[in-house]
Amino acid sequence: MSLLRVVIDLGSSSSRGFYTLEPFHPMLMLMEPEVATVPLGSLEAYERNKMGESNPEDSAWIEYEQKCFAVGFLAKKRFNADKQLQKRKFELALAKALAIVGAIADKHNLENGSSVHLGILLPWGEFEDRELFQNLVKTALSNYKFKGSSKAFSLELFICLPEGGGILSRGRDASSNIKEQAIAVVMLGYRDISILLIERGEMRKGKTEPLGFSKMVESVMNQTSGLNVDRLIWAICKTKKNSSYKALSELASSVEPAYREHEISRMRNAVANSRQEYWMMLSNWLKLQIPRNVDEVIIGGGTAHYFQSQLNNLFSFSNVNWCENLEAQIVNSFPQVSSKSLNYRLTDAYGLFFFLCSQRMSLNKEVVGAGGANE
Repeated sequence: MSLLRVVIDLGSSSSRGFYTLEPFHPMLMLMEPEVATVPLGSLEAYERNKMGESNPEDSAWIEYEQKCFAVGFLAKKRFNADKQLQKRKFELALAKALAIVGAIADKHNLENGSSVHLGILLPWGEFEDRELFQNLVKTALSNYKFKGSSKAFSLELFICLPEGGGILSRGRDASSNIKEQAIAVVMLGYRDISILLIERGEMRKGKTEPLGFSKMVESVMNQTSGLNVDRLIWAICKTKKNSSYKALSELASSVEPAYREHEISRMRNAVANSRQEYWMMLSNWLKLQIPRNVDEVIIGGGTAHYFQSQLNNLFSFSNVNWCENLEAQIVNSFPQVSSKSLNYRLTDAYGLFFFLCSQRMSLNKEVVGAGGANE
């Protein structure tokens, strides 16, 4: 039987999966983060009435224990699901994991009975749930349906790390001895921000706070009206420091020139005010959590790059590591991600992917020569 090795990052902005079959050849799967509980009849009607054929990750739905879930693009576009930021990542993780494995199986004709090695990243605040999730996903993978077809896989290896663990395992200079240093890992995501503190090789402390980029987006929404969240996020990221007139003007809905200018000005002020307010909250929290005696601060996540210069100043007392080498590896292997700045959001999953594969390679030396995971 075949072996699938896959690492899933259950991000609130997107679900990311690095995977490989044998021989070793890393591939990437991206899915929207939405999940919706849907009646089976509605999904069967969707399958009967749809025209054309999309990729399995764009038409994903799963059935497990008499419940059905649309996942990703299908949940968002057909069933109007939202990101459900109020829920813990753990609560949506099972449906997302089953959908990603099912989509991979359909794309590559992975036969039932195949083995799965699975890696998952969870926020520090949900890391205690890892054993429960392992039991749930092991049972679910052995008997569920993906788009109406029965799937049955054997979970042979499960690795769960707290968010930031992936870049810690692969994003550092190999010549630097982790057992002799104090290190802080800072992960800034869309929903949460997490920190890990490592001292002399041991993880001493971790913490997660719901202070992700969504707080800034929410503030902008509260100061404006009629904006689409996804388009607003795109415009905010595009404006960077300057609250770009062009990017925000594309969001203006009014066709009357005088009011259109007023609408754009209002958005620019809202973005500028919200950015300043959010940075104050974020920086104050980080100051309280990160001691000034750390030797290295490793930073990851898409939100981090939005505030790169500010974070460099905030941690000027230490060596700041932005994992540029890891990002370069991702761009070299997956050139399509750089156009969407996804390389910033993929480093943690990419690091865990190679850590997961190294566990397999330590068991089966033949695999090492097939791909060179440590290259």
